[in-house]
Amino acid sequence: MSDRITISLELEKTFSQVFREFKKDLKRILQDDMTGAEDSLLHSLLEKNPQSITGLSQDFHVSVSHITHVVDQLEKKGLVQRRRSPADKRVVEVYLTPTGLQKGESINKKKRKYFQEKFSHLTTEELQTLLQIFNKLK
Repeated sequence: MSDRITISLELEKTFSQVFREFKKDLKRILQDDMTGAEDSLLHSLLEKNPQSITGLSQDFHVSVSHITHVVDQLEKKGLVQRRRSPADKRVVEVYLTPTGLQKGESINKKKRKYFQEKFSHLTTEELQTLLQIFNKLK
């Protein structure tokens, strides 16, 4: 095998291990309180609140029914609520509740701390290089 193939295989293995560890650690941070999909949707609403269900499904590249299910779960937990858009009554928008805002900010704070600790052994230059590489892979 060529060096490039060997390196690619090693990279695949390492990449999988690192992201499995991230996923396990983030699940611990979420304290089995939320799924990854719920956390992602909550985070998205922290960045832009409100958002339409259709817009969320397009942003996440999933079906409207999937977003509806995730919103249902978050609504049961009191973290979001649905309202008709004042501009277009056909559109349903998802809003963070005050509890959802507090929960989202709390989770983000924990995740920031986790990643700061996780990346603490890397130099700023190494972090910039890693970010550039990931951006090339998008």
